Amino acid sequence: MIIICDKCQTKFQLDVSSIGKTLFKVRCSKCKHIFSVDISPKEEVYELTRHNEAPIRRIIAICNQKGGVAKTSTCLNLGASLSLAGKRVLLIDFDVQANLSMILGQTNQPSFYEVMQKEIEILKTIKNVRPNLWLLPSNAKMSLLARQCLQQKDFGLFLRNTLEPVKQHFDTIIIDTPPSIKFFTPNALMAADFVIIPTQGEFLSMNGVLQTENIIKVLAKSHTLDYRVLLTMYDERNTAAKMVFSKLKDKYKGKIFSTVINLDFKLQESQIINEPIIYYDEKSISAIQYKALAKELETI
Repeated sequence: MIIICDKCQTKFQLDVSSIGKTLFKVRCSKCKHIFSVDISPKEEVYELTRHNEAPIRRIIAICNQKGGVAKTSTCLNLGASLSLAGKRVLLIDFDVQANLSMILGQTNQPSFYEVMQKEIEILKTIKNVRPNLWLLPSNAKMSLLARQCLQQKDFGLFLRNTLEPVKQHFDTIIIDTPPSIKFFTPNALMAADFVIIPTQGEFLSMNGVLQTENIIKVLAKSHTLDYRVLLTMYDERNTAAKMVFSKLKDKYKGKIFSTVINLDFKLQESQIINEPIIYYDEKSISAIQYKALAKELETI
């Protein structure tokens, strides 16, 4: 039978078949509160085992106000790495350029726009693109969203509210965003509980990280968000890149991934043939690094 602790409200599964009484006491293994269960007249204390709960789910936004920092590559290849590790992963192409959809061969498909217009249910827009990997595509109509929605009440919550019926089906949801601070980035951040900020080893990319961090701090007044900075397209032979990396580690100590994604032409090749890098060449540098990133993410 299911028993609920009257102090912390945690649910437990208790097998009473072997107790044979009508009143007894139990101790909550979470908060250690002892309370009575109306089954036994004898007050013995039995240790409870915690009732199975739904798995912890995570919604990740990939954001940086600067373009060309490997947001789409990170969304795709981190998602693919997690899916190969057994996670059910949903990728959301929330960029009007629809590059993620194009790489996965899902162009001109219904998108979040059609869902918002109530032309189609969100579950019917989601495509299974690889084992354990699904995609909510983007299309050209997405460019109309900002114009149509910015004047509406709670426009920054549209994505979060739309995901409510589907998030229970996935272990991880990853949102690819455009380099924009208007409709798309606030919606992605308000839907997420974790943010990855990819950045190249360039000075202007650092500025994009700072802008994204500032937006997160503003939203943190009403919405809890954790984040990490990810160095991408890193060329360790480049002196400037090494200097920027050093500055990033100093500035974002404790908020930067130890995993680094190196510059790898295999990654570009994989996009041409519409494949995640771990499907195209699992022994390539970037494939190994994205798998390492997936493992590191699981520890946070």
